[in-house]
Amino acid sequence: MSKVPIAITLGDPAGIGYEIVCKAANSLEIQRMCSLIIFGDKQIFEGLSKKYIKNNHNIKFIATSNLGTVQKSAPTKKSGIIASAAINEAVNYCMNNKIKALVTAPVSKESFKLAGIAYPGHTELLANLTNSKRIAMLMACNNLLGVMITRHIPISQVSKNLKTKNIVETVLLTTKFIKKDKNNIKIALCGLNPHAGDNSILGSEEKKIILPAYKKLTQLGLNITPPLPADSAWLKTKMGQFDLICTMYHDQLMIPLKCIDASKIVNVTIGLPFIRTSPGHGTAFDIAGKNIATSSAMIEAIIYATKHLS
Repeated sequence: MSKVPIAITLGDPAGIGYEIVCKAANSLEIQRMCSLIIFGDKQIFEGLSKKYIKNNHNIKFIATSNLGTVQKSAPTKKSGIIASAAINEAVNYCMNNKIKALVTAPVSKESFKLAGIAYPGHTELLANLTNSKRIAMLMACNNLLGVMITRHIPISQVSKNLKTKNIVETVLLTTKFIKKDKNNIKIALCGLNPHAGDNSILGSEEKKIILPAYKKLTQLGLNITPPLPADSAWLKTKMGQFDLICTMYHDQLMIPLKCIDASKIVNVTIGLPFIRTSPGHGTAFDIAGKNIATSSAMIEAIIYATKHLS
């Protein structure tokens, strides 16, 4: 029986992307589950694949650039061009139904900016390339699932970008995605402020924005809490009392997850025409080129994508 093909983009070549993809390709579990269609720079991949990959029978490589060596451990215009070229071609394959799942290695927002790419990360770029109007950023870590309402924006901008409509749409989109695995999903809804605002003493976003979303979602039949203090919501979620935690901003989700198990976090973009996952970490410029990067989160991302193909 033929194996499921999974598209893999190699990310920013100045970071650890090429290394962790090559290392993940050696995983026996990956080799049993799927075949890898890898997109990236020809010169860089050929050099690193010889160093890291033990068996390339499970791999097809598609060259999306041929620019060669970049400066390691720092964002550059060249690495941004290389990373975006791989993403564009892999998305084309997915949109033409040649491949049904995409796993992306980390990119650098600074490299993107230097290359003239006006998106703060993969999620927003992929939404634009696929003309996807409603997307959500779901993070999976072992049995924990979390979704963020606002994503890659400054913390000073979170409050004014927090909308009742966005909370409702994000929760509905997320529960629709995970209902394949769970019925009657129990959802913890986080407040924005300390102590969930303490009855508006510490902030009014809970009463003005988050509580109306809670009321709408309960009217639609969802099993969701009113806005909880985020620390309590996280403790109860970790203890297994909830299936999904809905956070208001990026670090409200990512800091607890990375403290729980950084090596197992998978980023899932919901709302695209295909499955998309990535490891839940960045380019790790500080260890790039040192052969010490672990491929565990990349392996988890590939496994997640393979298992969630319909």
